[in-house]
Amino acid sequence: MRDTILLFESRELCYESNDYFMEQLQHEFENEGYKTEICDLSENMEEKLEELILRRQDFLAAFDFNSMLTRAELDDGTPYIDGLGVPFFNYLVDHPLYHHGGLRRHFKGYSVICIDNCHGEYVRTYYPHIKNVFVVPLGAMEAKMCPSFKEKRFELLFMGTYVPAEDIYREIKEYSPDHKKEVLQLLEWMEEDCELTQEAALRRYLKEMGEELTKEEFAGRLHKDYIVDRYLRFAKRKDILSAAAESGVPMAVVGHGLEEIPALHKKNVTFYQGVGFAVSSQMIADAKILLNITPGFLGGVHDRVYSARINHTLCFTEENNYTKSHFTNGEDIVLYHEKKLENLPGQIESMIKDKDAIEKITANAYEKASSQETWHCRAKEILKYLRPV
Repeated sequence: MRDTILLFESRELCYESNDYFMEQLQHEFENEGYKTEICDLSENMEEKLEELILRRQDFLAAFDFNSMLTRAELDDGTPYIDGLGVPFFNYLVDHPLYHHGGLRRHFKGYSVICIDNCHGEYVRTYYPHIKNVFVVPLGAMEAKMCPSFKEKRFELLFMGTYVPAEDIYREIKEYSPDHKKEVLQLLEWMEEDCELTQEAALRRYLKEMGEELTKEEFAGRLHKDYIVDRYLRFAKRKDILSAAAESGVPMAVVGHGLEEIPALHKKNVTFYQGVGFAVSSQMIADAKILLNITPGFLGGVHDRVYSARINHTLCFTEENNYTKSHFTNGEDIVLYHEKKLENLPGQIESMIKDKDAIEKITANAYEKASSQETWHCRAKEILKYLRPV
């Protein structure tokens, strides 16, 4: 009898985040009356997959994050996802361009969940064989302990990683002249216009070059240019963090490589190495203000935003079409403009001094987050999409 939702863990995401995400889905699915089973594929992958094929009649649906099972095949060459024969949901937590190898393949009963509206539209446009594409943001991550404003340890907190531009440019230098020209042009346009998606930049480039590509060729080309997204996320972090440090407000920066940013070597900045996902949630709860720098999302936000809101931490994040339409600046969030970084230090100084404003904004954010942005809300939405193959 098909009465169990199968939850795969086929790869390790940054700071073991997928373990947490999957545990949240399991908890919420079970609260809704479904049986669940988690399959960790970090060891004995082939053996476990073969065993699940023999039990496929037990399963109602299967889920995975950034799944590697798009590459797996049975001995006769049948894609594993087809062999399992149940609705399979691949939850992508970054831009689909990184998952071209799996997205280009045709599977039965295959659905993609994106966390960003632009990502969802991209998959619908360039992978039309994928019939079901849904957009469901990740859920708010509530810490076990949420201190009062006075007890919070960090005035200003940032969490993320950093790779110097020089390191990435060394990779670009090895590209062919045509590929290098393309990548550098996309970088120039996207640095000028922070609302320009990489796919829109590539369409513009191809038009100027007089090139016409099929949808499949375009998706492959964008995948080939992945280094543009990688470069820009780190360049953006360097610029914004450098400006934030000028505020003089005590700032904790957490993540690998951040010490490589020269402007952060100030008395008001404290470095911490990267931490696991559970610890990161507690650090967010321990902060008065979370400085969020979203990695290349224009139709969504990083899950840190929701986690700050559920933990009474003021979220200070970028102004773009998504944040302006889903939140209210000064009411349940505070927005900055990444092209007006000269204003950033003053914004931070003003915020940290205004305890009443922080408490008002975080109270409003908590109310909205607890009713609309939890994993309970996300799971209920996902369950509406369960359909037989």
